[in-house]
Amino acid sequence: MIRVNLKPLPRSGGRPSAVEPLSRQKAQSIAEALTRRGLSQEAWRTLDRLYAAGIMTVSQIGMARRTLRNYAKERLIARYAYPPKEVVQELKERFLPVDDGQLYTLGPVGTEILTIRHGIRPSLYYLAYPFERILPALILNEIIQRIEKEAQAHHWRLVRYSYEQAQLFREERVIFSPSALVSLEKDEHQHFFALEYHDEDYGRSAWRKVQHYENANETDLWEKKWLGEDFPLALAVFRHGSVGEGYRAAIDELGSVNTSFYGRSLESLSQEDGLKNCVNIASGKRGKVFPWLE
Repeated sequence: MIRVNLKPLPRSGGRPSAVEPLSRQKAQSIAEALTRRGLSQEAWRTLDRLYAAGIMTVSQIGMARRTLRNYAKERLIARYAYPPKEVVQELKERFLPVDDGQLYTLGPVGTEILTIRHGIRPSLYYLAYPFERILPALILNEIIQRIEKEAQAHHWRLVRYSYEQAQLFREERVIFSPSALVSLEKDEHQHFFALEYHDEDYGRSAWRKVQHYENANETDLWEKKWLGEDFPLALAVFRHGSVGEGYRAAIDELGSVNTSFYGRSLESLSQEDGLKNCVNIASGKRGKVFPWLE
C-alpha cells in the first residue's frame, strides 16, 4: 500500500524560464512563419495534446526531453517551473506513477498556431497557477490516458475536447464546464463522457457539480454544440469517500436526475480491472459504463 501524504502541497507558481516575453503580435508573426515552413507530425501531436489537456508531464506527452526542450526554444511550448521529483512523488501518492515529472504547457507561439487550427483560443494560463491547482489536471490526464489505452485495445478511438471546447454558454455566460470531456468513437457509434476529479476531502463541490450538470442537461445547447444524441455520462473520480457521499446526497436531495452519474475512487481505479465496474451513484449499484464492456 502506498502511503498517502496529507500534508499541504508546497506553494509554488509556475514561473516560466528566463526568456524574453513575446508580444501577441510577435508571437503571431512567428507562428505564421513556422506554419508556412511546416511542423513535424511529432510537433503537431505535442501541440494538440497540450491544447486538449492544458498541461502535462513529459511522461504524459510521450516525447523525449530533448525534443520538448527544442519546442520550448521555439516558444511552441513552455516549461512550468516546479521540481519534477515532487510532481512524481505527488502522483505516486495518488497511485499514479510517472517516470518524468517535468511539466510543459503551451507557449505563446503554440497558442497562436492552435487558435488558428481549432478556432478557439486557450483561456487558462497555467504558468501563473500554483501547483495545487495544476495537480488535478495532471491526475485527469492519467485517468484519460488509461481509458484511451483500454479503448484502443478494443478498437475504439478516444477524442478529448479542450477546456474551452467542453464549455456551454448561454448569453455569453458559461453554464457548464466539466473538468474534461471525451468521446469514444467506433464506426458510426459515439459516446460522450464528462469526467470530474476531486482531490478535496469534502462533498460541497459535488453538490454544485450535480446542479450544473442537471441545468445543462435541460437545455438543447449540448446537442447543438457536440452533435451528440445523448447528454454525456458523468464519471466522478475522487480521492476521498466524502466526495462520493456528497454526490449521493445531492442526487437524493433533487429527488431524481436526468444525468447518469457514476463514481469511482482513485485508488480502485488504479487497480488492474479498475475501469470495468463503476458505481451508479443514484442506485448504488455497480455497472459497466464503457461501450466495449457491453
